Amino acid sequence: MSYPPRAFRETREEVLLKAVAEIGLASLVVIRDGVPEAVSLPMIATRDGEALILEGHVALANPVWRLAEGGTAALAIFQGPHAYVHPGWYPTKREHGKVVPTWNYVVVQAHGVLSVTRDPEWLAAHLARLTETREAGRAEPWSMDDAPVDFIYGLQRGIVGLTLHVARLEGVWKIAQHHPEPNRRGVIAGLAASDAFGDRAMAAVMEQAERDRVG
Repeated sequence: MSYPPRAFRETREEVLLKAVAEIGLASLVVIRDGVPEAVSLPMIATRDGEALILEGHVALANPVWRLAEGGTAALAIFQGPHAYVHPGWYPTKREHGKVVPTWNYVVVQAHGVLSVTRDPEWLAAHLARLTETREAGRAEPWSMDDAPVDFIYGLQRGIVGLTLHVARLEGVWKIAQHHPEPNRRGVIAGLAASDAFGDRAMAAVMEQAERDRVG
């Protein structure tokens, strides 16, 4: 990710991993016969010693896993909140009119080498971690123990585990950092008043950035 202006780049690993955990769903991109191919799947970040890895799984019938049998370069994209920005939200529009529409967004990209496994113990541990991560905090969290063992095992036989060994983790937080505070506040107010969930989610991201800026 070489283009984004420095103001938009996010390099703090703890911030990037927090976003990965919150977003959860990745678009995993690989190359097959010279053509990019993407598959959507939940992925979780963990450690193998000091190395950062992303774990996921796909159906046995999904051909994408065969590309990784010998190890292949891959890119996992986690798309966070994003929203269209209406120029009328900028106070500076009324001052000089030199504003245009744009799009604010949060995205994390993980580059690395993808490998596969069908080891039953690995898959069981992975599914347990994935489930516990998404069920945490619920009043009645679901556990794999809630389902019959043979039922879970039968489903497990139909999936393949994927591990992305992360070589580079990058992020872009394009949230109007280059605008003066009145413009940023105007965008936050406009997005927060919207009925669209994505708009309100972006407003929350921007509001948190304003608090971090002060604190």
